[in-house]
Amino acid sequence: MTKTYAFELSGEHETLPKSEALALVEAFSTSYSEIEYLDQCLIVEAKELDVETLGRRLAMTHRIIEVLAVSEANLEALAQVAGRLDLPNKRYLIRARRIKDSSPAADAVECEVGRVLFQRGYHADLSNPEMVLRAIITSGKIVLGREVARTDRSSFEMRRPHLKPFFHPGVLMPRMARALINLTQVRAGETLLDPFAGTCGILIEACLIGITGVGIEVQSRLAKGALCNLVNLDCSLLLGDAKRLPLDNSSIDGAVLDTPYGRSAKILAKSKEILLQESLSELSRTIKPNRRMVIVADSSIEALLANAGFEIIQKHTDRVHRSLTRQIFLCRR
Repeated sequence: MTKTYAFELSGEHETLPKSEALALVEAFSTSYSEIEYLDQCLIVEAKELDVETLGRRLAMTHRIIEVLAVSEANLEALAQVAGRLDLPNKRYLIRARRIKDSSPAADAVECEVGRVLFQRGYHADLSNPEMVLRAIITSGKIVLGREVARTDRSSFEMRRPHLKPFFHPGVLMPRMARALINLTQVRAGETLLDPFAGTCGILIEACLIGITGVGIEVQSRLAKGALCNLVNLDCSLLLGDAKRLPLDNSSIDGAVLDTPYGRSAKILAKSKEILLQESLSELSRTIKPNRRMVIVADSSIEALLANAGFEIIQKHTDRVHRSLTRQIFLCRR
């Protein structure tokens, strides 16, 4: 069945939340189309969308709602659509979120929906609701629907790098790592490679959603320490060189790699360009045809990617601080 869904996106990055959501919608539905993109709200139509899986995987989305109505952003228009909602006779909770300086206020929207539903004979239950209604107030509209999935964003905070048994500076934060994994569309049971594994933050996020992780790390000190972070996870960490991967041709379903850069990075090659050139050649050999890779670098590497046989699907930028802006490339083998 085709339904309309709204993704309540986080505001932590300008482009990645939307791209992450669309990547998973494409992977976990039989067909879809993008309907509208509002500020921190993506609306899609999707057939047989696996919202439970998306709720477990997404990093840069707060909630997914099944859209019941969209109104202009005023209480009179909201009352009209709320009066026509086709809802089951269940106890409900209504919550609204206002994006940035959008109006009307969230509490006013909650009160107006509650007033109309009360007049229609519905009963609210703040402590034990049978359904949760959600309103997103953004870009001059109110998107109203039933919450069908909620991401556990607090769990990512518990896995911040400095809280792990082994820590090394300059690594990706867990939410960023998970979002990049989701861009690859690798599924549970498939294999994801990180040829610059470091402390294995990327592989940890992959394993937590059922993906088999394979990591390569050239520094024995980092590899030994990273093993402490991988206890009870389905992950293989090998001491080796990204320029000479100990893997068969077309044996990997996808890859995410955060290339060495910054003061803490150690380049075990004649130059960074040679390291990337030979590593990309190996990735092209080991990743299955038509599958995806995400690579993070501190400079433009479009020519290197093209020479290695990768098609760039998307490019994102991520400003870390004044002297470092990451460039994130989503590629297809």
